[in-house]
Amino acid sequence: MDVVLKHLNKNKIIYIIVFLFLITKLLMISNYKIIWWDSAVYIGMGKYIYSLGNAGFWEASRPLVWPLILGFLWKLNFDPVLFGRLVEVIFGSLCIFVTFLIGRKLFDNKVGILSSLLLAISPTFFLFNGLMLTEIVSTFFSLFGIYYLIEKKHFISGLSFGISFMTRFLQLFVFVSVILAYMFYFDRKQSKNLTKISAGFLMIVLPYFILNNFVYGSFLYPFLQQIYLTNNSGWFNYHSLSYYFIELFGESFLYILSFVGLILIFLFTNKDKNKMTVGVIFLLFFVFFNYIQQKEMRFLIISMPYMYILVAYALVYFFYKSELQSLKYVFLIIVFTSLVFSFIRIETYYDIESGKINAYKEIQEHFVKNYIKGDIWISNPLIPLYSNDKSANLMYYPTPNETNKEMLITDKSDFVFVDTCDLVCNLDDINCRNSWPKIINSLKNKMKTEFAIKNNECEQYIFRRD
Repeated sequence: MDVVLKHLNKNKIIYIIVFLFLITKLLMISNYKIIWWDSAVYIGMGKYIYSLGNAGFWEASRPLVWPLILGFLWKLNFDPVLFGRLVEVIFGSLCIFVTFLIGRKLFDNKVGILSSLLLAISPTFFLFNGLMLTEIVSTFFSLFGIYYLIEKKHFISGLSFGISFMTRFLQLFVFVSVILAYMFYFDRKQSKNLTKISAGFLMIVLPYFILNNFVYGSFLYPFLQQIYLTNNSGWFNYHSLSYYFIELFGESFLYILSFVGLILIFLFTNKDKNKMTVGVIFLLFFVFFNYIQQKEMRFLIISMPYMYILVAYALVYFFYKSELQSLKYVFLIIVFTSLVFSFIRIETYYDIESGKINAYKEIQEHFVKNYIKGDIWISNPLIPLYSNDKSANLMYYPTPNETNKEMLITDKSDFVFVDTCDLVCNLDDINCRNSWPKIINSLKNKMKTEFAIKNNECEQYIFRRD
């Protein structure tokens, strides 16, 4: 007991930060009024897995870990929405704590505390804890891998990187960064360590590749699907190269110091491969996310712990290098001002999220209340969200391909639940934009309209085969 109390007293600041974050998030969980598209997909996939295809639906392009967690909650008869939010908040709290451990291990306690504090009140990180996407959970596993890398437990580290990759494919950059950093300091000892890391990673990933080949006939099918969908969707989030540089100032204007921290690591770390790894991870993520056209602040969540470690390192480095007391006060004022602006932005984000309305409420209720049997098509994964005994096919954007058109307008579809605003096309794709109205008209002519409602500019229908 004395050991526990001594530990808590010694590390009380980080435990206070994590506790306040956790309690605040739990108190604000009711502010989330809707389920996001991707979150509904993961819940649907989880139901599909644990019901052996009798509920939910399947998307081959998604990784498996988060659907497995949400589906397990559903299988235990817990509400996957409420408990999914709670589980993600716990993972977010663990991200903060492991960020502290990494910052302390690589530098010192001050860097650990400051980096974890900056992450905890980062507006995007704070908001997305509870939206049930893959960024938070996958980031925990990547951070866990980095921590065990520093602890020289290389096989466990590799396992963690594998789980992280199987939660969000882009976490592959973390594994690649480790390989690059270790190869930079390559010798016989590092060769053994790399082998252990790779063995742990492959132990998680290889079964998935083998399963892909068995189910889809290709090891790479889910990744090719993901690339295709990425290149053919999200046009409204296409932004210029300046997007992240500008938006990050609203997140925390201190982010600019991450580049200073990066320079300090490359110049003054005495070839410390673990510090180098953190720098390379942030650099690879930042370059990649700026390179792709589709840009959203949530994408950066997986890079934020590393960014804030670099920011904290730069701040602490110059704070203690400065011999002028007045300059130190300036540093403290700058940090405090950054925290205040972050709090203001968090409040703005929550006002927006809590003001959203579920546009699918009526069509969801119809899906749940009516016994539906047969081949079901939906335009949005939210439609069957609260159903436990239906499986469905998704009329997925970005294009109404010939296979989908054939299945929808012939006798291969028994029910079609559709919201016309879900049928998204690239503004430059005239053929796609002309196809959806024709498909809707064909459904009206060939099937019975059981339900029709107009919601602002959107039209919602339920078509049933006679």
